Amino acid sequence: MVYKQAVLNDSGQVAFTGAYRYRGYSLFDLLNPFVLEKKNAKEFVPATDVYIIIENNSGDRVVFSWAEIFLGHNMHQVLIATEQADVEPYKVKVNYPKDSVWKVVAANDLFAYRELKNPSRIIVKSFDRKYYEINRELKDPFSPTVNLVVDDSLMGVIDTLNAVAPHARYHSVFYGMGMGYHGTPTFEGPLLRPLVENFLAKDGAKWMRTGIACVVGKDGFRNIFSVSELFNRVDQVEPILAIPENPKKSGYYRLYHPSAFYADFSVRNLSEIYLFRE
Repeated sequence: MVYKQAVLNDSGQVAFTGAYRYRGYSLFDLLNPFVLEKKNAKEFVPATDVYIIIENNSGDRVVFSWAEIFLGHNMHQVLIATEQADVEPYKVKVNYPKDSVWKVVAANDLFAYRELKNPSRIIVKSFDRKYYEINRELKDPFSPTVNLVVDDSLMGVIDTLNAVAPHARYHSVFYGMGMGYHGTPTFEGPLLRPLVENFLAKDGAKWMRTGIACVVGKDGFRNIFSVSELFNRVDQVEPILAIPENPKKSGYYRLYHPSAFYADFSVRNLSEIYLFRE
């Protein structure tokens, strides 16, 4: 795996450390032999609300969604790295600083907020911070607004009038975990980042390390994304609040993230985005 290690410093400038090749243990390979037994399986069967905490003995931690490791387009992009070497340019000599300890490295991240030295414990959790009733037989599933909740406080409401943000348009090959192929719909709507970034500005680095977004439909169906998975992407492809062709059936908004392999991670009739830190 290769990775360019940099972070934003306190003045907002990029602090570059080095470009590296890493070898180590894929988090996918470490967790794959174990059978996932969800604590809340009787209430909510899908693994779309599962996330992973990695911590060290100093009390530092980073988080990843289950989908980042097992249900995305690119597998094996999170390593517990045991070796590193420079990626050497051919015109100049470099000797970037090396670590002598094992560490977590996330190759899909633009900035290295989720680097964690000396990892000692991996915890797998299903979402339990708030109760959402599951009701897939709603007579009226339409949700005209989306609540923005941060650490249990309602910070704002997105409706059809105040979602002022640049729009993006994505083509897709829609494929569900249960029923497979669902055609090739196009999704268009406002970018999510401008609608939530003010709430993440304070302690932004901590949000990127340990932030989680639970995205919930009116029927209680939910997905978990890490905040870095949404907004700290090396490919800089970000989620939108897509406005369906028939909003009364699937909206008014549905979250669409092109990085998600499965259609199940496009929550329709979106009613709440619950942001918290572990």
